[in-house]
Amino acid sequence: MPTTLSQLATPWTDTSTNIITLSKITFVQGANDATVFDSEGSRFQMVVIPELDVVGFPPGSGTRLFVGNGLPTTPMGNYPVQSSDPAYPYYVALPGGYNPAGTSAATGQPPEGYVNAAAIGISPYPLISYVPLNPVITGAYPINSLIVGITLTGAAWHVEKANDSSGNYYNPLNALPNDACYGHPYNQQYHYHSYSWKCFDQGTAGKQSPVYGFALDGFPITGPRGADGKELTNADLDICHGTTSEIDIPDGNGKFVRRLTYHYVLNREYPHSVGCFRGKVNYNQALGPDNPPNTAPGAYGTNPYMKEGFAYQNVASPTTK
Repeated sequence: MPTTLSQLATPWTDTSTNIITLSKITFVQGANDATVFDSEGSRFQMVVIPELDVVGFPPGSGTRLFVGNGLPTTPMGNYPVQSSDPAYPYYVALPGGYNPAGTSAATGQPPEGYVNAAAIGISPYPLISYVPLNPVITGAYPINSLIVGITLTGAAWHVEKANDSSGNYYNPLNALPNDACYGHPYNQQYHYHSYSWKCFDQGTAGKQSPVYGFALDGFPITGPRGADGKELTNADLDICHGTTSEIDIPDGNGKFVRRLTYHYVLNREYPHSVGCFRGKVNYNQALGPDNPPNTAPGAYGTNPYMKEGFAYQNVASPTTK
């Protein structure tokens, strides 16, 4: 992806200051529970496995495993976006991409692809992610996947870049009005962007924000308030949009471990969440198994869901410091 972004003159964006006014965004309508897209609703679990190491990481690194169907506990907008929705013109102008789930009953779009972004619906998919339980800062590495982290609500965060049909890249919040929780689907996968913490548990006012999920390198992702209860700005964060402080980390059993650790921060300033990875990532394990469910024995696939059809080595990446 390019290192610089283009910018659209959307009604909510001041192109002279790069400021986006949230109250001017034409949000996608609707607030659907996960049961609208799967009769079982949101299915998600985080498990801590200290005795299992992610491939490529030192012994004792342990594993944090996420398993679910990709549907969050937070409400989701009406996707596909209907032509009567004020957000429709912005979606119909962008490319739709490939549909890994095959023909959608909602849209009738063929598996080859969607006619545009408005036609993309929401479907459950196999969310399986293995990340290091005890990550270590070893550098500042470029992001090599669309997914950058997994939320404790059961969905994923995507990288803060969105492309048009001409190959230009934008801040997704500048280019597209997401739903009220700052989420939308791509390849049927509902995911969050930028101001997603608006729909999460805000914690205690005047106190540090809670952990909302984990990046693919294993480091936690918290809300915007620091230890003093004040909102962190980019001036308080490093190149990857993170900082080091004592936070309460969920262990998957309803308990928390207080630990001094590096963590990424969701705030109001671009790139809003993870700007790069401070630890190495085994993309092959962090983005699910190579083959999706029901693949014929002996067949090889690159997983059209979390891996978006790309092949990743089963190593800690990058392989050199």
